[in-house]
Amino acid sequence: MTIRNYIKTFIVALLGIAIAACTPEDKPAPEVPDTPKEPVTPTEAPFKMKVYDVTSVMATVEVEPLDKEAAYYMDILNEADFRQAEKYGFDDYMKWFLGNMEEQTGKTRSEVVEMISSFGNDGFILMTLKPETKYFAIAVGIDSEGMTTTEVVSVEFTTTPADKSANTFEINVGNISASSASVIVKAGNKDPYILAIEPYSTTKDMEGEELAEYIIQNNMAWGGLEQMTYSGDAVVDHLGKAGWEYEVIAFGYADGLTTTDVKRSRFTMAEGGDVNACTFVFDHIFGSFDMTLSVTPSDNEVVYVTNVVPTAELESITLEENLELLVESLLADCGTRARVADLISVMEPQEYTLKFEPGMEYIQWAVPVDQDCRPTADFTCSEPFTAPSEMLSTATLTLKEYTWYDGTELAALYPDTFKVAKGYAVVDMTVEASEDAVTWWSYVAMEDLTDRSREVIIKNLQNAPTEPGLEHQFVVAFWGMNTIMGVAQDAEGNFGELMLEVVDLQKETATPASELKL
Repeated sequence: MTIRNYIKTFIVALLGIAIAACTPEDKPAPEVPDTPKEPVTPTEAPFKMKVYDVTSVMATVEVEPLDKEAAYYMDILNEADFRQAEKYGFDDYMKWFLGNMEEQTGKTRSEVVEMISSFGNDGFILMTLKPETKYFAIAVGIDSEGMTTTEVVSVEFTTTPADKSANTFEINVGNISASSASVIVKAGNKDPYILAIEPYSTTKDMEGEELAEYIIQNNMAWGGLEQMTYSGDAVVDHLGKAGWEYEVIAFGYADGLTTTDVKRSRFTMAEGGDVNACTFVFDHIFGSFDMTLSVTPSDNEVVYVTNVVPTAELESITLEENLELLVESLLADCGTRARVADLISVMEPQEYTLKFEPGMEYIQWAVPVDQDCRPTADFTCSEPFTAPSEMLSTATLTLKEYTWYDGTELAALYPDTFKVAKGYAVVDMTVEASEDAVTWWSYVAMEDLTDRSREVIIKNLQNAPTEPGLEHQFVVAFWGMNTIMGVAQDAEGNFGELMLEVVDLQKETATPASELKL
């Protein structure tokens, strides 16, 4: 697999080559042989490559092509991939690689080729290598389909051993209650390290590097690794679940590598309330498209899970099965039942918002659970309740007038205002809201939205990069089919009918830019 990061860090590589040739005037001209020699075929390599600043995880690559105008591909391959490409040919490798890139990025073949192509002197820094590992930096000319047009030039290098840290960790846990604990770590020096607190049932069967890798991968995915990285002593207030067992895990971490052995320490939260005596109060509030649900337990030291389910589903499944389906739906992302349980269980009141189906009947439920998300008491259910049909407001938004201009022409006349509009259309639109409209949104979607749901269009309007309540605005749009859209909202928060106008923006029918007076 290729390991290059395609957001390249460009390197200033001013590689000058000076060639001088002279013949002293007093030197006699060489004799011309009777038999002409065969023409000499140039053997100069198509690329000059340099690999430097190699560490345990990083290398810098510079490439100077012989042909400054031709496209080429450069990368770093591990030894297995390089030998495979050597064996079956780099065209075969490029077909596999480009296919993977198309699948991962959703781009076309030509877009991927454009993305990976380099021209002239170029370079990159890769910081995700493995220590003490052999790699090959490569460069090869490619055509518009990504197939090779030159020989492959490669430079072999090996990363250095990983730097180790002399850091040590002393872990103490105090002030343990049913809901919180104070985790104190005394570090031997200021080297960076990871500090994680995990459900013990998740980590109990892992050791050493496997445990460290699990912590890194599970927290890197959601961007939390930086929040777990410390230097020096640390104090962490851990919010846990009553009666659950946790483990504190600490290990040195720098440049994507572990730098110390793993230090670990277990602790158990204080016992909580009586799960059999705990009762729950449910409530719900409906909005235009979603419902806000709340659950209030009688004991804030009971760990429980809550959910809402259409009553029709309970004709074919039990509440226990509904809980299990909820757990299974999250297992792939969380990895273990204990992580799922930690994610979806709560103590104290909870409020959450979900989309509803108009006219559908629902039931809320809550149940105390253990650390493996198994019920520890009976389920409690709300009374059934029915979601309303969407309440359509009388507040309306009307498109009073619109026209469009060539953004390139506007940018020439008014560069300060329209400099970002070059190459695009610019829609000049004015809307008018009814008297009962408290606020409204209007914008231009760069496609035909007539087949989209009302909810999707309203969400698009609310998330559009514009301000609510505008009566007039200029909107940059693509040439071709677009949708001028808008909606008004009344004092009760209900939306009125959608304003939709599909327009075909063509340069030939654009209003001359000279007619716009700012």
